[in-house]
Amino acid sequence: MRAFVAIPLPSSFSDWLGLYRTTFASTVPRLRLVPVASCHITLRFLGELLDEQIDDAVERLSLLATPGTSVVLDRFGVFRRDGYPTVLWTGPSVIPQALTDLAAKIDLSLSGLGSNGRTERFAPHATLGRFAPGTRDDEVAAIEAGSVEPFVVPVTDVVLYESIMGQGHPVYIARASVRLAPFAE
Repeated sequence: MRAFVAIPLPSSFSDWLGLYRTTFASTVPRLRLVPVASCHITLRFLGELLDEQIDDAVERLSLLATPGTSVVLDRFGVFRRDGYPTVLWTGPSVIPQALTDLAAKIDLSLSGLGSNGRTERFAPHATLGRFAPGTRDDEVAAIEAGSVEPFVVPVTDVVLYESIMGQGHPVYIARASVRLAPFAE
């Protein structure tokens, strides 16, 4: 199965995002918005994970003994490929050290599982939409420059998701959820 570990977003994320979705659609009509239920903050992409490795991955995650934390989504950004906007995302303007530490511990604990051998710099974000090919920077500039009402995401669990590719957006199925240690005081 194609798998990744992520932070699930609370149900209130839908209401928060609803404040901006109409603006996105009217500003860049060729933006294909991701279903809110598919939004998450990826901590580690595993690639192809064998069925017999699922229990091992869950056990390794459950041994993290890492305290929960929170992250504040307070900006919109755009990923680009070949100079053109491709992905609209939301993320923190300041990445909490506890979140960076959590991602590093997950990388280390899941080492050797899955087919993803890439090592990318951790950039916490939730993908909100994909721009049609040929979208120009001037079309997305207002979104990037716009103000964002901060949204706090409590990081109390990490989830091992299965990603099923198909027509349109991928479908994500939670295969296991692991509770983190209580917040550090």
